[in-house]
Amino acid sequence: MILTVFLTMVAIHVFVEFYVIPEDGVGPRFLRRSRGEENTKKTLNRRLIVSVLCQSILMLIALLFFTHTFLYAFGAALFIGLFAFVIDVWGVERVTTLRSLVIKQSAHLGLLLFVAIAIASSDARSEAITALQQQSWWGLFSGVLAYLLAMKPSSVAISLLLQNWTQELNDASDIEKNRPLKDAGTYIGYFERALIVTFVLWGQLPGVALVLAAKSVFRFGDMKDHGSRMFTEYVMLGTFASTLFAIASGVLGLYLVHL
Repeated sequence: MILTVFLTMVAIHVFVEFYVIPEDGVGPRFLRRSRGEENTKKTLNRRLIVSVLCQSILMLIALLFFTHTFLYAFGAALFIGLFAFVIDVWGVERVTTLRSLVIKQSAHLGLLLFVAIAIASSDARSEAITALQQQSWWGLFSGVLAYLLAMKPSSVAISLLLQNWTQELNDASDIEKNRPLKDAGTYIGYFERALIVTFVLWGQLPGVALVLAAKSVFRFGDMKDHGSRMFTEYVMLGTFASTLFAIASGVLGLYLVHL
């Protein structure tokens, strides 16, 4: 029951947050546009109040199906509305970034999970605790560890491995013409290694070849335009090092899962 109530409230939150009350009618409200500071603040405050009211009403209707007591459901919906308002006010006062979005939505999810547990019966809570205790958390820990190793530690190791060639390549190339997007290579490496680790843990090794093939296709134009053997060797070094670290992390995670 706890999971059912939680997922129902999450569905309502997502529906209201990202679809019912969009930003200027063209997107989610966290993507704020500045059309004058004063007008923007008024619009945001009005949208925030309408969003919280709409979400609270829908939560009340949904909770009536689970609690069968209007007073109990009303108290839970009011609690959600008040704390959702506080969270949204915090979000409005900050510049919208991916980090602030993740923090804000995590706070909303934590609030909804707390309410789902609070309104559940003691039997439902006991069943949930029993189910959690019966889960094998070692597999989850091993998978998380594999992803963590494939991200920042691998990125640092690859950067140190290639640092001599990076400086040599920069000295020999036109910096402005070949200047990359800021941190784009880092995030491309993160996504690449995350995909490879996922395929290794999933036991789908052909997926690794698919990732490498896709990267080769996109990189082919750069290497052709650059016309430098040095650049080609640099890309190959980085690709193979990244793949090696990702596969090693995935294999380690797979090994730990089966211990």
